[in-house]
Amino acid sequence: MRFGAAIAAYGPGADGGAVRELVAALEELGFESAWLPDHIAIPHYATTVNLQPPFLEPLALMGWGLGATSRLRFGTDVLVAPYRHPLLVESMLGTLARLAGDRIVLGVGVGYLRGEFDVLGLDNYDERGAVTDAFLEAVRTVPEGYYVPTAPAPVPVWVGGNAKAAWRRAALYGDGWHPLWMPDPDYREARTAIEALRAERGLTGPFTFSYSCGATGLLDADPDDWPPPPDRAPVGSEFRYAPAAWVAPNGRPRMVGTPEQMIGDLRLLEAAGVEHVVLRFGTTGPAPLERFARDVAPAFA
Repeated sequence: MRFGAAIAAYGPGADGGAVRELVAALEELGFESAWLPDHIAIPHYATTVNLQPPFLEPLALMGWGLGATSRLRFGTDVLVAPYRHPLLVESMLGTLARLAGDRIVLGVGVGYLRGEFDVLGLDNYDERGAVTDAFLEAVRTVPEGYYVPTAPAPVPVWVGGNAKAAWRRAALYGDGWHPLWMPDPDYREARTAIEALRAERGLTGPFTFSYSCGATGLLDADPDDWPPPPDRAPVGSEFRYAPAAWVAPNGRPRMVGTPEQMIGDLRLLEAAGVEHVVLRFGTTGPAPLERFARDVAPAFA
């Protein structure tokens, strides 16, 4: 199992010093990758629910991060496909790959924030799944008679999303699946379905089964009096995209706990077929990364 970490490049973390410290720590501590969120313009109503503006733009930040490191890979967690023309993304990734080498993963999703679609002048919110399919078909294709800087080797595309439509999208268009947190039995079911669909279509190229964690935290001891997990947003809400929390039988949020408990949670994911995990400490400092590298990662060396 390989480990990356999400960079909290928003709110207090939208700061050059904080990002520089986190990226340097990830490279020094042996993490495989750093993952960058995507929002362009946050509507005010979203700040009362789950978002802390401003968000640093991920492709620009990726370029800075690649230039500041020599080994670390950078991925988007995830790039909202309807926000950008696929040829622009191909040109930007090709430029970065020519300068920094094979250290990029393009994570792609459909998006969820209606107000952000509106301010960008997009009228395809209700068709964003189909728009994302079209993006994935086009992002590695240059129209005949045109030239853009393409990557020396194809940039892997990992498709986000937990719904069955996302499973299909990942299987047919992606080089990997990168969903948000879900229980291990659900992940196992999805992996089996994706593998079956790829086999049915004769798709045999490399494919990575990834996992984007919810809130992640290491504790000295389990308090054993966990409050009930928060309810999901109601059906019909744009914030319903966020899955229910994955919790242990005693109510402990999975991926929050002692090092031994986190190792146990990761073993469940490993058994379900997860090959790559993006941790989400939500920190602007490196201390949790250092502790994970010391107390958890060696169990998966």
